[in-house]
Amino acid sequence: MMSTMVIIVMIVVGLIVVALIGSGIFWFLVQIGVIVQKAAEPPTQDYGSYLLDQGRDASERDR
Repeated sequence: MMSTMVIIVMIVVGLIVVALIGSGIFWFLVQIGVIVQKAAEPPTQDYGSYLLDQGRDASERDR
């Protein structure tokens, strides 16, 4: 009787471990899919106009 309980518990624990591994693999594949999808998007085109003055430190007069 006791050995039957041990076998049942081991089977349940094994199923839980397999389910966790399966969900981890599924989550990994979803993340890879998102990365591939973002990589396939065209690069962002920035048509803004920038001046060299925009990189300078603000003086007391500008604040």
